[in-house]
Amino acid sequence: MMWTDFRIKSYNFFKKNRRKIIIILSIWAVIIMIEYYLRTHPKPIILNEPLTTYKPYVPVMGTDEEEKVPEQYQEPISNLIDEYFNYCNTGEYEKAYSLITEECKAKNYPTLDQFKAYVNTVFEGKKKIYNIQSYSIVDNKYIFNVRILDDILANGTSDGYYYYEEKFVMIEENGEIKLSIAEYVGDENLNITVEDANVKIEVVNKSVDYETVTYKLKVTNKTDKYIVFADNTSVKEIELYVNGEMRANNNDHFAYFYAVPNTTVTQELQFNKFYDEKAEDEKITLKNVRIFNDYDWKVGTTQENLDNAVEVYTIEVPLQ
Repeated sequence: MMWTDFRIKSYNFFKKNRRKIIIILSIWAVIIMIEYYLRTHPKPIILNEPLTTYKPYVPVMGTDEEEKVPEQYQEPISNLIDEYFNYCNTGEYEKAYSLITEECKAKNYPTLDQFKAYVNTVFEGKKKIYNIQSYSIVDNKYIFNVRILDDILANGTSDGYYYYEEKFVMIEENGEIKLSIAEYVGDENLNITVEDANVKIEVVNKSVDYETVTYKLKVTNKTDKYIVFADNTSVKEIELYVNGEMRANNNDHFAYFYAVPNTTVTQELQFNKFYDEKAEDEKITLKNVRIFNDYDWKVGTTQENLDNAVEVYTIEVPLQ
C-alpha cells in the first residue's frame, strides 16, 4: 500500500512538474558533456612572447628609433666585433690588429707588441664573451658600449661574472668599417696661434676620446725670464670654455707647465668632455700666467715669487 501511494505521488509530481524536470535534466546533461569534453580535450596553454627592450642598434643617447644605426651597417658592425673577439680569444693578434683604424694604431698602438699588451690586459689570458649597445651617433661615427665578460663555461671558473666596459667607435675607412678601440675617437691637426710680447702659443693638435678632449700646445718663451702657466699652486690655473661653461684642466695630467728663458716647450692639456655632447669648444684660458726672474719648479710658485713678479696676467686662446 505504501509503495503504491509513493508511486502515485511521484507520478503526480512528475506530471505536474514535468517541464521543469526536463529542463533541469537537460542542463545537467549538458554540464556533464562539457566537463567530459574539457577533460578529454585540454586547451593548449599559449605563452606570451617574452618582452624585451634590448635594441642593440638604437642609441641610448638618441631620442627615437629613427636615429638608429642604418640597416646596411648593422650586420657589418656585428660581424666586425665578433671577428675581433674571435681573433683576440685565439691569440691571433695580427689579424685582430688589422681590424683597427690606422689612426687608432698610430695614436695608441703603433706596434703590434703594444696592441698585444692592451689585449692581454683586457682579456687576461681568458676567453671572453661580450654584448654591445649602440650608444650614440656623431659625425657618421657609430659609438658602441661594449661589455666584456668572462666566459664562465669556457674558463671553468666559479668566481662569478667579472666584466669590463669600454666604448668602441666604428669608423668607415677607405669604404670599410673599422674599429677604434679604448674609447679613442680621433685627432685633428689645428693651426691656431696667439702671441704677445712675452710668449707665442700655438695649438697644434686636438685629440678626442669619448670622455675627454686633449689639446697640444707649443709654447715659445720670448723673454729672458721664467714663464709659469701652471704648477698646482693656485686654483683653476687653466680652463676650457664649452658653450660658455667652464671645464677645469685635469691637474693630474701633468705636474708643471712652465718655460725657461728663450725656449720652446710642448704641453698637452686634457679636459673632461663627452664626445656626444655636441657642444663647441670656445677657448682655453690660461688664467694665471706668471713671469718671474727666478723660479724653482721643485718648490713651485712662492709668495716671494709673486711679490717680485715681473708680470701676472691672463691669456685667452680662441678655438673657433
